[in-house]
Amino acid sequence: MKRKAGAERIGDILSGFLDVGGLAGRLKHLEVYSAWEDIVGPEILPHTRVAGLAHYKLYVDVDSAAHLHELRTFHKGGLLKELRSRVPGVLIRDIVFRPAPPHRR
Repeated sequence: MKRKAGAERIGDILSGFLDVGGLAGRLKHLEVYSAWEDIVGPEILPHTRVAGLAHYKLYVDVDSAAHLHELRTFHKGGLLKELRSRVPGVLIRDIVFRPAPPHRR
């Protein structure tokens, strides 16, 4: 089937829209959240929350001092390596584990 002159594919239009609006990068960042859930597993996941990604650093809030120490000391390198392989389109240079803010009621 021949396209009319000046007609564009919908995929090309959407891709251009995502790039111009900066949404393409944000969608890539969402992949990091999903990958985090898969990588840390059910034992650690309930104790962490991905707080954001800025300046090539992934910020993760951790709910207890014991888990914070464990993640910083024993798991940081492996988690960083796994994230980089699962989400190659997002540059992550470091993971910053920090105490979670207290819950508000």
